[in-house]
Parts: sequence; structure tokens; C-alpha cells
Amino acid sequence: MDIRVSNRDAWDRQVRAGHRWTVLVGPEVTAAARRGEWSVVLTPTTPVPRNWFPPLPGLDVLCLASGGGQQGPSSPPVWCSLDSLRTAGRSGN
Repeated sequence: MDIRVSNRDAWDRQVRAGHRWTVLVGPEVTAAARRGEWSVVLTPTTPVPRNWFPPLPGLDVLCLASGGGQQGPSSPPVWCSLDSLRTAGRSGN
């Protein structure tokens, strides 16, 4: 079994089912992040408290398992330098 293929296929099934964590954020979310209105959500309902983050401007941030194109796209305007790794197939398309 190739774990990467298995993972990609599992996420592709979630995309086809319309799972909320596989839906890209819209341009309004990115625009809000540029205004400083951003959040990181790691549970279905609760954003991570902002005071858990250090001052972010100028930091290099690696975005892993970033919600299928949700956390990453809403963060670069705030965090400046962000690398995102996504190995799923359709997620984020």
C-alpha cells in the first residue's frame, strides 16, 4: 500500500462529498486577512486564540494539513512568508 495514494484517495472522496474542510476560502476571507481579520480554526467551531501566536509579520510559517486550502490562503497577507504542503489530490482545487 502506498500511503500517499491512500491519503490522496481518501481526501478526494471527502472533496466529492463536499466536506467542509475541503472547500476553498473565498476572496472575501483573503481580503479580511489583509485587514487583520484572520483566524486559524483547528476544530469545527473554535478558532485558536490569537494570543497563542507570536507576532507574525516577518516570520516564516510552514503550513501543514492546512484545511484543504482554508488556513493557508487566508494567512499570507498576515504572515508574509508561508509555505504550504498539500499532498491530497482534489482538495484545494
